[in-house]
Amino acid sequence: MSKPPASISAQSTPSKDWPDDDEALLELSPNGETNLPENYWCLNDAFQGSQIFGGTGSGKSSGSGRAIARAFLEANLGGLVLTAKTDEVLAWREYAKMTGREKDLIIVEEGAPYRFNFLRYELKRPGVGAGHTENLVNLFCSVLEAAERKQGQSGSNDSYWQRTLKQLLRNAIDLSVMAANDVDLPTLYRIITSAPRTIDEAASETWRNDSACYAMLEAAKTKVIGSNRAGDFGLTSDYWMREFPGLAAETRSVVVSTFTSMADCFLRGMLRNLFCTDLNFGPEDTFTGKIIVLNLPVKEYNELGQFSQVLFKFIWQRAVERRIPPGAARKETEQTIRPVFLFADESQFFVTSYDTLFQSTARGSRACTVYLTQNLPTYFAALGGANSRAEAESFLGNLQTKFFHANGDPTTNNWASESIGRTRQMQYYGGVSQNSGPVGAGKLNQNAGGSLIYEYLVQPQIFTMLRTGGEECDMQVDCIIFQGGRRWVLLDEENRMAQNFIRHTFSQRYEG
Repeated sequence: MSKPPASISAQSTPSKDWPDDDEALLELSPNGETNLPENYWCLNDAFQGSQIFGGTGSGKSSGSGRAIARAFLEANLGGLVLTAKTDEVLAWREYAKMTGREKDLIIVEEGAPYRFNFLRYELKRPGVGAGHTENLVNLFCSVLEAAERKQGQSGSNDSYWQRTLKQLLRNAIDLSVMAANDVDLPTLYRIITSAPRTIDEAASETWRNDSACYAMLEAAKTKVIGSNRAGDFGLTSDYWMREFPGLAAETRSVVVSTFTSMADCFLRGMLRNLFCTDLNFGPEDTFTGKIIVLNLPVKEYNELGQFSQVLFKFIWQRAVERRIPPGAARKETEQTIRPVFLFADESQFFVTSYDTLFQSTARGSRACTVYLTQNLPTYFAALGGANSRAEAESFLGNLQTKFFHANGDPTTNNWASESIGRTRQMQYYGGVSQNSGPVGAGKLNQNAGGSLIYEYLVQPQIFTMLRTGGEECDMQVDCIIFQGGRRWVLLDEENRMAQNFIRHTFSQRYEG
């Protein structure tokens, strides 16, 4: 069995080479003014999460996305990058070169030397929860959620099947750990597929002689004698020898198929090499300043790329959440815990229900989430189910900074206007008319009035007219930025005005 890499088995406190939480990462301004601290976008803002919206060709990736990515690298943050398009790895190589961070890149791709046996990592990782069976079970469920949504399943009426699948996984994992003090996906596959299908088969000498499941039970029985796991072994043994073969054939078939259909892609080719063999890198590498780029783009690897990146993202999020020492003061963590980031373009491929939970405590974990997608309906479709809109809006509510680029989607544009809000405005009207009757012919009548109305601060059509970059726009990308609870400052000649949104222009020009 391979030992975990040093970055996983032992962590040291890094020397601080990142900015303070209130130092500017970006200086935002509607008119090019600088040195306005009220308009600085800092780590404290980044910790609250960012969502970038923009239609295809809007310049979201080469505008605000590129600016934030460079700012993170210039600030010496570690991070995880998920990829959907084949050219994204080239962009991150360029960002790293521009900021002197090339040596910090870990490009995980086919043919690279990096390996991440995710089950072994969860068994051997640091932290008091290491090796807990339920944590291992939850890894599968996070990937299964992405798989079900990919297939258009809502998951709203399958709580029984989820519980039964978790029970299967729980007993397979416990058996592997008790028998071999290790766990990997091929072993779980052999246990489950060689388990008895009937009570009679469980008693059969022929089955016992040929079954990997039975061999593991015998090995575990010898090892747990006199240990504190003897009770766990009794439950596990009863499950495989009595409960599992006693299930109705249809139930057992569905549960086993659910596991094998998901595991199958990880047991072949590239994904087997990357995620089921050795362990020589992990989430903790980002805590020391490394940038892990999962160059397994969804557009190239389809669901294989999606499932593997969702899996690693979930593991990374859990590692980030537990890295802050209990009771650590905020000032202490600012000086000793390196900020990290999660960056995902085409984020609809990678979003899961756990993102909402992660983002709710990301500030305390010193984690900056940046998600980019075209429009709001992409999240509705990705999350699926009757509650997809509520789930999407709940998640987006935890991403405080919204960057709105040019967009032709009315749902997103209206939602953006609603998010920024309305203001009370006076609407005036008036008119002039001329009498045409014989009495007072030619006399002019005038009327005027006004009323108070509540109107959008930014009208939805404004988002359809923002500049999208390219030569025709002088390489300028317009963006309207909204941040909950933020008052941006605008200068109008001698006056300073405050409002809850700001219009900023990002340059696409190369800056070495």
